[in-house]
Amino acid sequence: MTEATAQTENIWQETTRATIAWWKTLNENRGDRAELRRCRSPAEVAFVPAFYRLKMKTPQNLDPEKLAAVAGILSHVDSLPETDRRETIAGLFARPAEGGTTPRISDPRFRRILRVADYDYTELYPVLTRLIRQIDRKVPTSAVPSLIWGVYKWDQKTKRSWAEAYYEHVTRNED
Repeated sequence: MTEATAQTENIWQETTRATIAWWKTLNENRGDRAELRRCRSPAEVAFVPAFYRLKMKTPQNLDPEKLAAVAGILSHVDSLPETDRRETIAGLFARPAEGGTTPRISDPRFRRILRVADYDYTELYPVLTRLIRQIDRKVPTSAVPSLIWGVYKWDQKTKRSWAEAYYEHVTRNED
């Protein structure tokens, strides 16, 4: 691993830790969470003081619009107790609800999010918040990093990664 790669990896880890710590404080500051949940776009999130608390905890070179999208979407997420299982947000979408046999997010609805243009946070924001609500806002803490970086880096590579995780879980559940 080159020094630049190691430094980039270090920044991502630091950002992930800071973002998760900030997200956990939203459980204690319910007013902040409510204010963020009322936002309909990353542009609206940028007017909420809680967003700036996150911005101050993360490296200054992060894109503010992307970080606002992450903050707003995370405000819709309630945590579940930690499990031993490593999960991704896309795998969670594919997993059936307890006692169910079909994915929590249907294939057409999942494909809808994959059609959102790269880095189009205005369109991604409402689509993803709807999906989070559809899974009852319950996301294991182990899946939160994949949500953070999936939103922040919304591009073809992320979409491919999410599609692989989703369809691998759907196929596994059908067997």
